[in-house]
Amino acid sequence: MGRELTAIDLFAGAGGVTAGLKAANYRVLAAVEMDRDACATYAANHGEVTLLSRDIRAVTPDEVMAAVNLVPGDLGLLTACAPCQGFSTLGKRRVDDERNDLLLAILPWVEKLLPMTLAFENVPRLQADPRFSRFVARLRELGYGVRDEPLDAAEFRVPQRRRRLVAVAWKDASDAEVPGLEAARDSAGETRDPMWVRDAWTDLDPIDGDDRLHRTPTYPKDVLDRIKAIPKDGGSRRDLPEELWLACHRRVGTNATSAYGRMRWDDVAPTLTTRCVSPSCGRFLHPEEDRAITLREAAALQTFHPHYVFEGGRMAVEAQIGNAVPVRLATTIGKLNEARILA
Repeated sequence: MGRELTAIDLFAGAGGVTAGLKAANYRVLAAVEMDRDACATYAANHGEVTLLSRDIRAVTPDEVMAAVNLVPGDLGLLTACAPCQGFSTLGKRRVDDERNDLLLAILPWVEKLLPMTLAFENVPRLQADPRFSRFVARLRELGYGVRDEPLDAAEFRVPQRRRRLVAVAWKDASDAEVPGLEAARDSAGETRDPMWVRDAWTDLDPIDGDDRLHRTPTYPKDVLDRIKAIPKDGGSRRDLPEELWLACHRRVGTNATSAYGRMRWDDVAPTLTTRCVSPSCGRFLHPEEDRAITLREAAALQTFHPHYVFEGGRMAVEAQIGNAVPVRLATTIGKLNEARILA
């Protein structure tokens, strides 16, 4: 296929990585994703990509290679951002969570495809897991130089504080030859200035128009009273009068202060989760208006295009947005690998 910027997107989700790679002039050949609603979203935005709507463990690399006419060594970039909940600092963090083993499910794809470059993003805790050490050791056995580094997506013009582990592997290279993402940002002459919440929402359509993802939510009176009592532009539940405290807030005292918190106009947003438009689940209130952010505003904080199509009900879309790799971060990953692929 020559020196073309090609990619395959494993664990594709709603298509954040694919959207970012397309912005970096990649041709995404195929994607694998098992969630039904995420697949519908992906297909609505990336209909030209061969999408396999199945569990990655039920798809073989040979099947995909035949579908897109690939031979080993042809592919430019393999991306594989496996689900992170089993490693996340949120939730139960069970060692035996079956999702943790999905990291190792990537290896047969590398062994068969032998892509020029490989990249994946996950939570920083993954770096300390023995499976990650096994994964990196096998990549090196296959002749890949590997660089893995924790970073904050906010450093790459993502309007969100999102700490992630980004690993990049290059075929026929040493570890020292693989640069960090800063190299891609700096070589492109991109500013290091952060993007704030107000910047992220500049291009959005007015609320309560035709966009079903951008509507003013309704709340029970007690919830609305609580939201109204939170000071504008960065207030939190610690500012509430005691009569508006929830019972769970009384139990945790000064902990969990992000619940019922407002974002700040001139700051990055907090890490978006799969409950990123739920007032009680984080600092997800609008900086000024008496409501949580809308799904469209959340998508913009993940740097999706203002008119990106999301399929499924509210909770399904909320999960797709929270699980996504920020589009702009994926673009930077693509640019980092470009020179290696085209060399």
